[in-house]
Amino acid sequence: MSALPEDLQDLERRLVGVQFEPRASLGAEILGRFQRGDTGAPGRPPFWLRVRGLAAVLALVGLGLSVFGLFALRSPALASVDRCCHDFDGGGDADDGLLILSRAGTEVRRLAIYEDRDGSRSFTPADLIRFARSGGPSLHAQLLPGAITTEFCCLDYDGGGPDDDALLVVGLPPDRIAMAAIYERRGPPGLPAELR
Repeated sequence: MSALPEDLQDLERRLVGVQFEPRASLGAEILGRFQRGDTGAPGRPPFWLRVRGLAAVLALVGLGLSVFGLFALRSPALASVDRCCHDFDGGGDADDGLLILSRAGTEVRRLAIYEDRDGSRSFTPADLIRFARSGGPSLHAQLLPGAITTEFCCLDYDGGGPDDDALLVVGLPPDRIAMAAIYERRGPPGLPAELR
């Protein structure tokens, strides 16, 4: 202690003699536990505090489920497209129209090719459906000699926005269609595309 000045040596002796001890309730306070008093069990929070905590947890869960329902479970809107008039069936006249029902321009739900008999340039009850499908692409008739495959590119056939879709039609001219499918052009030509 000779290194300290004399007036600080007295202070040093007093500080060395000081001892700290936590009070008996400090452990329970640190752990977040409360005493209920004479009627409750030690270590459990009061009933009103437990009810309020449970209500807060249920409110948070409800809010989380509401937000999840708004964003994650929202199904994309259906898009309907009516494209007329082209020679889809190979008959030589540009009198055919295409009806598409798709989910947000991604999944084709229904596809139909019609002949625009009344010249309205859109589908009406007077028009004749040449081909219709629900679900994925499939052949509706046996391929006969003389069948041709034609690609019509690039328009927004699926209602997704950009003109990046192609229509593939397998038919037997002048008015028979065996298969029709939409696919999206991605990347350079020659890359495989997924028929929709």
